[in-house]
This record gives sequence, C-alpha cells and structure tokens, in this order.
Amino acid sequence: MLGFYTCVVQAQIRFRVYGQVNDGVTGKPIANASVYDKKQGAGTTTDSTGAFSMQVLPGAYNLTFSAVGYYSRSRFLEVGRNTIRMEVALNPDTRQLDEVNVTGRTPDANVSATQMSVVRLDMKNLRNIPVVFGEVDIMKALTLQPGVSTVGEGAGGFNVRGGRTDQNLVLLDGAPLFNTSHMLGLLSNLNADAIQDVTLYKGGIPAAYGGRLSSLLLMNTKAGETERISVNGGIGLLTSRLLVQGPATRNKKLTFLAGGRIAYPSFILGLFPAPTNKDRAFFYDLNGRLTYRINENSQVSATVYRSYDTFKFPQDTLYTTQSTLFTARWSQRLNPKLSFNLNATQSEYQFFLDGLTFANTYRYQSTIRQRDARFDGLWTPTAAHRVEFGGSLTGYQLLPGAISPTGANSNIIRLTLPTEQAREWAGYVSEEWTPTRVLSVQAGIRYAQFTNVGPGVAYTYTEGQPRTRESITDTLHFGRGQPLAQYRGWEPRLTIRANLDQNSSLKISYNRTRQYLHLISNTTAISPVDFWKVSDALVPPQVADQFALGYFRNFSDNALETSIEVYHKTLENLVEYRNGATLLLNPALDADLLRAQGRAYGVEVSIQKTRGLLTGLVAYTYSRTLARVPSPYASVQINGGDWYPSTFDRPHNLTIATQWKWSRGWTFGTNFVYTSGRPTTYPDGTYRLNGTKVLDYSQRNIDRIPDYHRLDVSFTKDGRRTPGQRRYSNWAFSFYNVYARKNPYSIYFQRVNTTTKSYQLSVFGTIVPSISWNFNW
Repeated sequence: MLGFYTCVVQAQIRFRVYGQVNDGVTGKPIANASVYDKKQGAGTTTDSTGAFSMQVLPGAYNLTFSAVGYYSRSRFLEVGRNTIRMEVALNPDTRQLDEVNVTGRTPDANVSATQMSVVRLDMKNLRNIPVVFGEVDIMKALTLQPGVSTVGEGAGGFNVRGGRTDQNLVLLDGAPLFNTSHMLGLLSNLNADAIQDVTLYKGGIPAAYGGRLSSLLLMNTKAGETERISVNGGIGLLTSRLLVQGPATRNKKLTFLAGGRIAYPSFILGLFPAPTNKDRAFFYDLNGRLTYRINENSQVSATVYRSYDTFKFPQDTLYTTQSTLFTARWSQRLNPKLSFNLNATQSEYQFFLDGLTFANTYRYQSTIRQRDARFDGLWTPTAAHRVEFGGSLTGYQLLPGAISPTGANSNIIRLTLPTEQAREWAGYVSEEWTPTRVLSVQAGIRYAQFTNVGPGVAYTYTEGQPRTRESITDTLHFGRGQPLAQYRGWEPRLTIRANLDQNSSLKISYNRTRQYLHLISNTTAISPVDFWKVSDALVPPQVADQFALGYFRNFSDNALETSIEVYHKTLENLVEYRNGATLLLNPALDADLLRAQGRAYGVEVSIQKTRGLLTGLVAYTYSRTLARVPSPYASVQINGGDWYPSTFDRPHNLTIATQWKWSRGWTFGTNFVYTSGRPTTYPDGTYRLNGTKVLDYSQRNIDRIPDYHRLDVSFTKDGRRTPGQRRYSNWAFSFYNVYARKNPYSIYFQRVNTTTKSYQLSVFGTIVPSISWNFNW
C-alpha cells in the first residue's frame, strides 16, 4: 500500500522546463514561438523576450519548436530532475512557400489553440501578394480575410464583422494609431519592412485590451538584428524605402532599427486626365527602435513612429495629416514562473485643411492626443494554468475643430471649439486553464472607469422634445478637473476549446467591449476631415456583446486548414446623425447626434493550403449589419425607426488567393475578390423649393451600388541562389484589376435642365501595372 502511494505521489510531481528561443541568423529573440509535444499534449509559447516556461510530468518528450517564417526544430528531452534549461535557435524559412498571408503559431494552432477568430499575417510572404502600385500593404492583406472588408476601393480603414472603422483598436508597439492610411486611403501608412508581426482579433479579444467594439490589431516593430548590420529596401513606381538595423555596441546588447519610406505620387497623378493631372501629393513615414538587453531576463526598448501626408487639389484645398507615436517598454522575467512588462506611450494625430480659394483662405485643424501607462504581468504557476493580470491609466486630449483666416482679404471668421479632455483607468485579470488535453478555458474580466473632465461646456435641452439648437435651455460651464460625465462597467471575456479528435476542435467565445471615443464623420470611408469626440453626458459609450461558435479541422498533416465560424453581435449607443446634420465646427454637436442600436451576424468559411508548391486561401463570408434609431420623436427617426442596412452591410464576400512556386526563384500570385454592393440612398422623385426643382431622396440605405469584383496577378523573382545567401535582390511585377473593371465607388445624381442624370465614380477603372526592385544587403 505504501509503495502504491509513493508511485502516485511521484507520478504527480511536475518538473520545470524553461529556456530561450532565438533567431539562428540574427540571434534576436523570437516572440510567440511554439513549444509543443503533440503526443504528450504539453506546450506553451514564448513571451516578447523569446523566453518560455512550462511544468511537465516525468518522462520522455520530443519538443517541437516552431514560429512564423522559420523552419521547425525538434529536441528530445528526458525529464527527471527539478529544472531543465534549453537554448534553441530557429533558422529562417527562406523558401517562402508557406502561408499565402496567414499562419498560426503552430502547424495545428487553428485546432489546438484556445483562441478563435484570430488572424496572423506572415510578413515574409506579403511581398508575393499582388496589390495596387506594387506596394506591400498590411491593411489590404487583412481585407482578404473572412470577416474583414472595406467600404470601397481606396478607402481608408477597415471593417470587422460589420463594425465601423473607428471600432478597431490599432496598436503599434502598444501605442494607438488613429490613422492607418496614406493618400486619403489608397495605401497603408505602415512600412511592412519594419514590422515584425501582425495579429488581428476579430472576437475573443484578450481581457488586457478594451476601448473599441469590433477588433484588436496588434503590430510590433522589429527589435533589430544582433549579429551584423543589415540594409534592405526597395524602389517602386510610387515609393522608395530603406531600413537599417543591427548591433549598436560591441557586446551586441544594444540593437537599433531605423527605416523610412518616401513617396512621389505626383508623377503618377500627372498621367491621369485633366483635371486630376494637376493634383499633387506627397507622403513619408519613419520607424525607429532601440533595444537594450540587460541580461537574459530583462530588456528595455524605445520606439518612435512618424507619418506625414499632403494632398492638394488645384486652386482649391490642401489636406495635411500627421501621426506621431512614442513608446517605452521594460520587460522583466523575475523567475521562470513570473514576468511583467511596463509600458508608457504617447500617440498624436493632427489634421490640417488649408483653403486656397481667393477671399476664403483659411486653416482648419483638429487634433487627438492620447497618453498611456500600463502594467502587464504573466504568472504560470503550473503547466495547466496561465494567468495574466494588469492595469492601465489613459489620458485623452482632443481639439474637435478650429478655423482661422490665413489671408488679409479672407472672409472666414475665426472659431475654436472647446478642447475635450478625459481620463480612464482599467484593470484586468484572465486565466487560461487546460485541465486535460481535450479541453481548455480562457476566462477574463476587465473593469474600466471613464471620466470626461473640464474645462468644458455642456448644454441642457427642453424636456419632452428632440434636441435642437432652438431647444437649448441652459449652458453649463465646468472648471478644470471637474467631471462632466462618468461611466464605468465590467467587460467579461470567455473562450472554450474542446478537441473532438486529434485533428478537429469546437470553440465558443463571448466578449463584451465598451468604446469611449467616437469618430464623427459625414463620409462613408475615413476621410481627413473626420474628428474624434469623447463620451459625455448626452453621448454615452458604445457597448457591444458578441457570441461566436467555430468548428476547426485540419487535413493532410495540417497542410490543409479548414474552419467555419458563426457570430452574432448586438450594439448599443451607436452614433448616428439626423438628416441634414451639421458636423464640422458645430458647438452644439450633441443636438445633431442620435443614439442608435445595431446588430450584426454572419458565417465565415475558410480553407487554407499552407504547404507545397501551390498554397492558397479561399475565404467566404455571409454577413448582415443593421441599425436603427428608436427615438420617440418622428422628426429625428431614420426610416421610421425601423431596422435598415448600415453603410458597411455587404452580405457576400469571397476571396480566392493563391501562390504558385515556379522554378528559378519565380512565384506567381493571384487574388480574386468579390463583394456585394454597398448600401446607398438614391433619389426617388423631385419637389419644388422656392420655385426650384430639387431631388427627393428615398429612405436611408435601401438601395445598393453594383457588386464589386476584380482579379490581380503578380510575378516575383527571388534572386537568391542558396537559402543562406544574405545579399540578394528580387523583382516584383504586378497587375491590379487585370480585366479593367470599372468598379463603382459611389453613384451620385444631379439635375441637368429638366432631367436627373446619374454619375458613377470609380477609383481604379482600368488595369494598374507596377514594378519594384527590392534588395537585402
């Protein structure tokens, strides 16, 4: 009996295995690398410093180490003592044959990982995707995924599962990025050469993050190579770029990265017909990072990002936008079980609009500035438990709008809206629990408190009437630091994964999110004249609840990944606009904003082939996105208070993307995209106003523009003769919109004499060829 008891006790003893995973060429740590034994069902992932730690039972293990863009490596391990430390180096996969643009952390991650509704881009393969002007574009690559779309060609921002563009939290090294595009939405404003990894959460958002309803997009810049200084870049028809990285000290503890991209689009614009050929544009973006590795358990880093755009219409208007980000981070592993990160960030986005018309010269501007300080901890007490916890403090400062005359003869009157300020604090805790090989649970809770503080002005309106400027009864003035409005609430998160067999699993998730910032826009897509507003007493935070259910199955030893997900989302306190609303420079903006409800639901199907000479993705989404304004006042109701399609309601969305590896370093890539037409509002008659016939428009969004589809192809020539060659170049040739379809972006109507004529606007109504040369030294 005593012997049996001793055996049972020994069988339950767990031993710790920990270590480091680095790049075999550069020596830099690899974050999110997988450490997994498929037979034993034991595994974990590395943190931001490349470190991992797990507890296992005694026995023999064959651990497989894998990461995006690297060859996998296996290490045999016999566990029988208290602590085992491992150093593993992974070599880059120079074949570039893997995923078209998405990959998981392990070959079977879509099945075995607890998370669902997650997209990870493989940065090494983005260059093989055909895109407009031949520019590697992170945002355009995301729109090829199920559940991710845009309102039209060349539009800024992206929409996730029917959400609005401002409902995506985009973080670059932990700092929010309020604008993600160059040239009014034609290109992403992120240099893909400087980005290490990209992860998009469409659902099951980690409890550590909040503040947006629809999605979380995490992007991290490269830490810089540790072994040698390397230079890479490229020259294309529209832009040129350069990136330098390497060790800054002899002991290689300090590494740097510095890169920039500059554009010369005026040359391209000059080839268009008049009057477009007289437009002028320019932009640049800069990335910089310093990383100091104090020891194997500690490192500090600082990053900076700068983006600048100008776009000028002849004799009319000059648009200027600029984004500036700073981040500082300290990562510390206290012991194999406990580590933490301290982050401080500042993000600023500014927009300037210069009017150039004689006697109406002016400058309009708006600004948003956000400062964050946050603490994130990770505790892994046992192999079955992974606990994350932390908190954050955030400060917001917004200038909604200001206009001032710029010429002696200008007729513009100076006007500056009051600055808006707010504070937010939040705390969270979550745990991933894996009691058995077939079951895992990730549960978390986030609590946030948001306060709109003075100085500021608030209006009160007549009770029992819709809000209008005429119904203002009083103006309240608040001093510095006085609260204008305060909101708080819990945000629960839950994801459950159950393995049905070795190659399939079922997952379910729920998350509640709150959003305290609102993008005010009178356009379909993000435009430079949009501005942000904080929640106040009359504009409460938006709230969303999303449920998702997914089935995941792999075939052919994980070479073929399939999934189907269904989701349902309800939204409260959405911001809508009354008919004829005045948005810019409106001191009483609250009177023109309406409180709306929303709902979205859909099904997403994905089939990916991730290995072999021919790889690809087939993604289909059926979704609906509806809204309504349940106001008791008929004068402010939209479509009589009934549900109507939102601007982002595009029911059918199909993407077919392939990459075919040829001989002699050639890769042939294709994209085919089809989406349903976007909702719009057409006129259904005319009426007379002061003796003039004007158009009478139908109910909001009950019409649709024609469906959108196009085909793109690319040819990429890799100049490497051996996989380990460090200095090489490649050529990329692409053809966007091969069959030159004139896809409508919008349709507008105009009265000409006694008839009403319609006009269609297409952003790219023809084939767009491009060529670029890229080098690595």
